[in-house]
Formats: sequence, structure tokens, C-alpha cells
Amino acid sequence: MIKKMTNNDDAEIKCIFLCEFHSTVGTKIIDQSPKNFITKEDFDKISNYVIPKVQLQRCFISISLNNLKILGFPIRIDNKSYVRNAFYFNLCFVFDPMSRTFGHEPIIRKCAEYLLSLELSSKFLSQLDDSKARRLENMLDEIRIQINLKRHCMLKDGASILPLCIVPYYGDCDQIENTEFAHKAPVLLDCFYEDYKFEWDLTTRRIVPYINGFRHIDKIAMSADVSVTIVVQCVRHLILLGVAILVPVFQYSNIYRPTPKLNILAKSPEVQKRAIERCSKSEIKKAKIRDILLLFASMTHGATLGELCVRFNPAKHNIDERKTVLFGLIEQLIRPIYKYPVAVSKNLFVGYEDLKTSITNNSFCIPISNKKQSVDNVKITRNAFTGLKTLDEICMKTACGARQLEEQLSCDKHVIILLK
Repeated sequence: MIKKMTNNDDAEIKCIFLCEFHSTVGTKIIDQSPKNFITKEDFDKISNYVIPKVQLQRCFISISLNNLKILGFPIRIDNKSYVRNAFYFNLCFVFDPMSRTFGHEPIIRKCAEYLLSLELSSKFLSQLDDSKARRLENMLDEIRIQINLKRHCMLKDGASILPLCIVPYYGDCDQIENTEFAHKAPVLLDCFYEDYKFEWDLTTRRIVPYINGFRHIDKIAMSADVSVTIVVQCVRHLILLGVAILVPVFQYSNIYRPTPKLNILAKSPEVQKRAIERCSKSEIKKAKIRDILLLFASMTHGATLGELCVRFNPAKHNIDERKTVLFGLIEQLIRPIYKYPVAVSKNLFVGYEDLKTSITNNSFCIPISNKKQSVDNVKITRNAFTGLKTLDEICMKTACGARQLEEQLSCDKHVIILLK
């Protein structure tokens, strides 16, 4: 579980100022919000640092000044149309000295790159007139006020809309950055609709209708006609903001175990009411909380969901097993048990004679289809069974069904499946 670090996360933006390097005057402030927050005397002390050397361009720089922390993202444009063949500018945010500014860095970078696009297209900064100055002033005021008030802002500049949002700091956010989760299914939490319903960028709005907890990311990308890479970035952003989680794709071969939080379902009337609403197969005839609790409690001893459904018959008790499993994962009443195939040279679970007569070649291929294979068809080798990837992840990358792959693995004496 990724833990949010809340200390000093609500850093207030004291001021936003935009400075440039003028060919004759030198480094100067073009505009700031609020006005005259940074005096000329104070700015002269840091003028050599807000517009740094070439080596520090497009890098975040932090400067301390009179118990203030200044964070900027300097940009240099090389073009012979400028007086010195280059144009320098820097958009800086001012905070209290002990503020945590990690979450503001994406906002500063995004705003600076937007100003860069305006400069490249219309010389917005280098040829600043009264009209452009008022437009710039409105932009800085709106960013500062909205970010301080709501922690997010939909900056409207003419026909352009720039979504800005503070990304909370997570101590172990590398887990999301480095983990491949395209084989999992994202699901939106209630807080997504309560707090952020109308504040998302166009790409996120496009994929949201396809996020239901049952479609994996590749399928969402295909349904929404959006690149998988972009969908992964959007889903990662939703997870970091705490409005979405990832769950395993629903399959009857999945295994689940109850968690200690199952006691909450037995004691809390509020959770019970929510469970009945979301787990019932029909809105007319509701499921009973006793039957829902019994289904969760029966998820023990490695039994698959399909085996439980055969034994329990959820439809008879007006329970939708798909919605019930999703509800249990969201409320953390149950947790998934993942299957990790591991290729071994010696299997202690089979007899020596069976092991001796079986195939021991490590490059042995398991066909992913019962149909006639061609030499170009993808096959799964024992080298893929390292114990580091789940069965679901292997199935997703090879377009192989989980049930079919498990049947193939059950016939291979050199592969064992670990449950974790």
C-alpha cells in the first residue's frame, strides 16, 4: 500500500513571477502576482540565479531569499531572430522556506512549457504589448488563487484549457513508476465523483466511461481509441491522487482470501447498507447481508471463485459475484491471491521416475493455443516462469487464457505454481 505523506503538502503559493533576460537591461521581472511582492532590491540579489547558465536550463532550481523559497524552471530558446540569438525566461513560484514543493513541480513545468509554446507561436513574451500583458496577468492570478484554494485549476486561456493539479508526495511512489500494471483493471472510488467530477483533462474524461473495475488497461485503451502509454499515465495519475485503485481482472479461476477488515462488514450498518446496494443482482429483490458475509468468509483454503460459485450458487441468493468481488476489493474486505509460475530443475512434488522421464530441456515451449501452431506463433517458454511475474501478467503479454495456461502447466512436471 502506498502511503501519502501529508506533512507540509498544503504549501501556499505566496507569489508567482515571470522574469526574462533582456538584451540591454539584463534580468528583469515581466509580471508577478500579487503585484510588488518581490521588490527590485530583493530581485537584484537573485537575478544571476533565476536565469542560470546553459547547463541548468530546463532543470528545477530552488533559491532562498529573505525567509522565502523560490522554485523555478528556466527555459532558453535558441533562435537567430532574437538579439543575442537566444531568449531566456523563468516562471517562479514563491513559498514559505520550509514548504514541501514536490507536488508543485509538475504545475511549474507545465506552465513554463505552455508559455514556451506561446512564445514559439506568437512571440508572446519577447514582444509583450498591453493586451498580452493583461492576458499574462490574468493567467498568473488565476493559477495562484485556484491552486491555493482548491489544489487544482483548469486554466482557461482563450481557446486553450490547461489542467493543473498538485500531485501529493508519496514516500514509495517508485512502486507505481516501476511496476507494469497493464494487466490489471482500474476502478474509480467514490471520491472521484464527489470531488473531481468536472475538473479532469480531456484524455482522462475520454477513458473514464470505460473504467469499471473489469476492463484491464489494454482493453480500455482499445475501447477509448487512446494510446496505451497515455492511458497508463492517466491511470497512474488517478492512483497517486487517491481516486482510483487497481484490482486483478475478474476471472473465475482467481483466488481470494478474507482480511481482518471483514469484521467491519459484520458490525457496521453503513458498510452493510453499501454492500447490499452494490452486491445485489437485482434492485427489486435485494441480497441479504448474511449471504454476502458468508460468501466472503468462504474464500479460504485456496478455493477458486468458480468453485465457490458452484458450491454457494450466488444467483440463488440474489448476489452478483462480479460486483461482490469488486466491492470486497475496494473495501479491502478480501485480498487477491496471486499465482506465480516457477520453473524448477527438480520438482519435489513428483516421483523420481516421473521426473526422469519428463522433458528437461529448459527451452521447452508451451503452445498458447490448441489449434495448429505455425513457426511464427508466439509460445511461452519455461524461461518466462521466474517467480517474479504473476500468471495474469504472463497471460496478458502472450494473449493466452489463464485457464488454458494453467492446464498446460499442470502437465509440465518442471513448473510449480506458488500462491501468494
